[in-house]
Amino acid sequence: MGSKAALVAFVEEGFERVFRGPLVIDHVKSKRLAETVLGGAARETGPIPLDLAVWPDVGVVSAASFPGYEIVCSRELARNQPSELTDWVSRVAEGRRTYAVFMHSAEDWGAVAAWSENCLVRSLSLNPNSGIIEDFGERLAFESPFWEGRNLAPAPVVYNLPFHPIDFGNEALREFFGFILEGREDESCIDPEEVEIPTFRLL
Repeated sequence: MGSKAALVAFVEEGFERVFRGPLVIDHVKSKRLAETVLGGAARETGPIPLDLAVWPDVGVVSAASFPGYEIVCSRELARNQPSELTDWVSRVAEGRRTYAVFMHSAEDWGAVAAWSENCLVRSLSLNPNSGIIEDFGERLAFESPFWEGRNLAPAPVVYNLPFHPIDFGNEALREFFGFILEGREDESCIDPEEVEIPTFRLL
């Protein structure tokens, strides 16, 4: 399967334990969140594990509203330029901090974005064919090893990037959400197969 993700999270101020502790889902709010992506009334189609929920089927949105934060996943959200989502984030986030991780291992593409008070504060998107597609704002702390050459891409001799976008995307998942799809797990990681997320389709 590789690493594929299109995950956005809205986090209330002071809440730092995404996917930690009791996972109590508000299904009404989850449905409402899914509808902001689907663009119409939705029906719930059952839960799937988080490792699959981060890249749901076409026409499906995975969404979950937990106390203190919400997540939503959809291929429709995956943008080469995450800055294009700023208007949508402004409508949905309601001032909450927002984090996004997008990646597709078949394309060696990865993107990370963060918003604060509805304003984009960081966006980085890159793949070996296009190079750096978008690079906005100050680098986040977890990025330092990549830019300093401590996470060199295990790739062919000719590679148009200083590090591998999929390695970068998985480290962003670890930093923001506490799990990875590929790579080295540590004691901070949860098992994404043990977390289930509701899915939704248009009526």
